[in-house]
Amino acid sequence: MHTPNHQFKIFTVIVTYNGMDWIQECLDSVVADSTVIVVDNLSTDQTVSFISEHYKDVVILQQEANLGFGKANNVGIKYALEHDADYILLLNQDAKLEQNALQSLTALLERNKDYGILSPIHCDWSGQFLESSFAKYMNYRYNEDFYSDFVLNKEKKLIYDVPFIAAACWYLPAHVFKKVGGFDPIFFHLGEDVNFTQRVLFHGFKIGVDAQSKVCHDTKERVYKPMPRFSDAYFYKLNYKEKIVFADINNSNWKSKINYKRKQILKDALFLLLQLKISKFKGALKEYKLFKNIEKDCELSRSKNTELGSHYLN
Repeated sequence: MHTPNHQFKIFTVIVTYNGMDWIQECLDSVVADSTVIVVDNLSTDQTVSFISEHYKDVVILQQEANLGFGKANNVGIKYALEHDADYILLLNQDAKLEQNALQSLTALLERNKDYGILSPIHCDWSGQFLESSFAKYMNYRYNEDFYSDFVLNKEKKLIYDVPFIAAACWYLPAHVFKKVGGFDPIFFHLGEDVNFTQRVLFHGFKIGVDAQSKVCHDTKERVYKPMPRFSDAYFYKLNYKEKIVFADINNSNWKSKINYKRKQILKDALFLLLQLKISKFKGALKEYKLFKNIEKDCELSRSKNTELGSHYLN
């Protein structure tokens, strides 16, 4: 096993699903410096065969179904923990680390034991521009120093604290997963990284950006289409968005807030019925039922996630 510092066992977990467009550059950026675990979510392209042929040292854990982002990462994290990992990098298949990033991240975490997650600066695939969503995470509201330090040519900090960073590239001490757990399975794809950062903060760890390292993430071509109310896409987004809010264990008065929302939806449903908008009335009833399920899922999630332990990784 090759690592930036041979005294540490460093594992990289990459979840793949039809990742041929990026997988070679992704793997090349980490394979010399870590033990790489690929968890494949039933790809239908050549991703698995390509890795098998060209990267003999990469561990491939093929799944029999698409587990989604969080559950698949949990499979890789569990493997890394069972093999005595000291540090674990979670890296998207459409991301690539720039040279020496792992060395910088490891050195920082060794000197700053209070951090649960460190992430490099996120650039677009070319490395010439900040990745658009990263630029939003780093604005004045979340860290007043980041842009000021760079634009005004002030002395740069080694770490910039943030309340959240997207899981396209996370670097964590292995013990954080043993205390906080893995990704919560109430999220399939989207929302699971927000929930995890909420739990990291709740359990007393910090989240930061290493200003000396970079990762390139290919998100430029993504197009988000508008979704009509009560469409399948609408309900999917509503489900994870509301779980982000109500499964947040830092939010103590979640019960009263979700009860208020449910009452408002019921009022809306009755109003639609009085207007004889039967199709929309049925949609509102479906939304009301969804909130009941959300409340149930969040109740169970919160009771588990407030406790320390390697939840979802056993």
